Amino acid sequence: MIAGRLVNLFRSGLFWVAVAAAGTAAGCHDHLYDFGVGVIPVDAAVVTDGSAKTDTGVITFDAHPGGSGGHADAAGGAGGSAGTSGTGGTGGIQTCNPNSIDLQTDVANCGTCFHQCIVPNATPACVKGACQFTCEAGFFDADNDPSNGCECTKTNGGIEICDGIDNDCNGIVDDGFDFQTDVNNCGGCNRQCAFPFATASCVAGVCTQGACLPDFYDRDPTIPGCETECIMTNGGVEICDGIDNDCDGVVDDNLQAATTTCLTQGVCAGVHPTCLGQNGWSCVYPTTYQAVEDTSLGCDGLDNDCNGQTDEGFLIGKACIFGTGPCAGAGTWVCDNSQPGDHRCMGTMKPPGVEICDGLDNDCDGLVDEIDSLSNRTTDDLLVYVPSVNVTMYGYEASRYDATSTSNGFDSTRRACSVPGKLPWSNVTMAEAEATCALAGPNWRVCTAAEWQAACQGVTATTFPYGNAYVAADCNGNDYLTSKGGTAAPIPTGSDSTTCVSVISTKTSTGFSINPSLNYSIFDMSGNVKEWTATDLTSTKPPSNPQCTTVPCLFEMRGGAYDISSFTVTSGTTTTTSAPGLQCNASVPAPYATITGDGGNTTQGIDVRLPSVGFRCCLPGTLPP
Repeated sequence: MIAGRLVNLFRSGLFWVAVAAAGTAAGCHDHLYDFGVGVIPVDAAVVTDGSAKTDTGVITFDAHPGGSGGHADAAGGAGGSAGTSGTGGTGGIQTCNPNSIDLQTDVANCGTCFHQCIVPNATPACVKGACQFTCEAGFFDADNDPSNGCECTKTNGGIEICDGIDNDCNGIVDDGFDFQTDVNNCGGCNRQCAFPFATASCVAGVCTQGACLPDFYDRDPTIPGCETECIMTNGGVEICDGIDNDCDGVVDDNLQAATTTCLTQGVCAGVHPTCLGQNGWSCVYPTTYQAVEDTSLGCDGLDNDCNGQTDEGFLIGKACIFGTGPCAGAGTWVCDNSQPGDHRCMGTMKPPGVEICDGLDNDCDGLVDEIDSLSNRTTDDLLVYVPSVNVTMYGYEASRYDATSTSNGFDSTRRACSVPGKLPWSNVTMAEAEATCALAGPNWRVCTAAEWQAACQGVTATTFPYGNAYVAADCNGNDYLTSKGGTAAPIPTGSDSTTCVSVISTKTSTGFSINPSLNYSIFDMSGNVKEWTATDLTSTKPPSNPQCTTVPCLFEMRGGAYDISSFTVTSGTTTTTSAPGLQCNASVPAPYATITGDGGNTTQGIDVRLPSVGFRCCLPGTLPP
């Protein structure tokens, strides 16, 4: 069969071939070609040629048609069967000759039988047994797949854009676009990489945020982009001002050293400069802090002003004397708002000592220099009981507690002492002597003249304390010091403890003194200083003397003094030295004056204050146990 004949068969409508070409890309179209030919394959399928006749059998493209109608006995056409009377014979069966030369050019049987060169949107051709086609105008074979023909039509004027379509029909969809790095098409078309106020990049098809734009910062990683605007201040160095100077998202972080120094003592211990934002550095002190210690709030045991001193207004921590007297110990002031001054001295008393006549409470019993009883008295005062006159008498001339061997002392507000080794209390008036003796306790007073003389004469009733004959060196009269080249003056009490002694008793039992050997001896009853006695030399109140309010107003002095001289007496061939003014019975009245106002009928004692006049005290009876 020749090619032209086959074409005629196609055009006659006897042979239909339906070709569906599938294209995956938009812009490619399917065309249906009607060749007008029915094909029966070699397996004896039925092929219709559009006529009323039906033939069966193998068909070849060069078979002859059936015979025409005729007589019943007429023979059939060539290649057909004989017809019956009035009926034509059947046509011959067409078959494909595999050896036909037409297989080289037949588009319906190209190269082999029934191998059709029909594709969409193209004009087919069989050249040397191989199908070829030419795309129709406006169609293109983009995928180089003959099975679907010319499946592509250009879009967007044939200019490739990123839209998922092969716009230029070059077989590559969206060529020229890099989905791995293109920020406008990252991982796919039109997937733009953009972050607020930040650069963007496409890395391996994934949008990646880059650096923030100037003055913007990424404070919240959960929010895309650099969401916070911040302008660096202070050169980007963070300072305490409530501003994020370095724009790291944190206000007042990584601060330099504070510009404020805080107090660190007392209640301020542990306080460090604190950044308070816009208010700058500040020292946040506790509520107990006081810029100036407020004493009106009382003592609280705290260093409120943080100067290292606790309650300095109350002397807290300062040294104080705990207690009074010699037993007072060292202490320190502590807070006690129940006490005057809101403080008290806390310490420890010293152990009690032995009470002596020194103006102090040595035994810490609250009494000073007490001689209240044999069991509660000073231990250095010599107190001697004189049985003959039933009186307890100072064993030494009275002296001040602060006197020394060279000083009469100064404090006249306390009782007189009866101790050895001190200058006697002289330059004293009778009134002052009485007042001083009264300070020793109830019933203590100046001794009377009779008491004094009895003590001076002792148990043997001698003229002088030491005997009946005057001895210049035994007691301190005018001869005592001048004979030694000195000047007559008072000497310390008891200086002549072995010579100028009045022995009251020969008993040796203990009793009135710390030293039993002195219990019954009294010293300095002759010389040294005269001593006031309570014996008056007047019996009535002088009417013209307004200073004398209590009788007697004129008193007797006894004992002589350091300034009393001796004299010699010659009887025949015997010369003796006598000193009547130093004898135990020597009596010297206080100086007096005649009152002229009443015609000279009244005398008045004069207040005597002389360095040669002193006193000693007496207590009627004995000290209680």
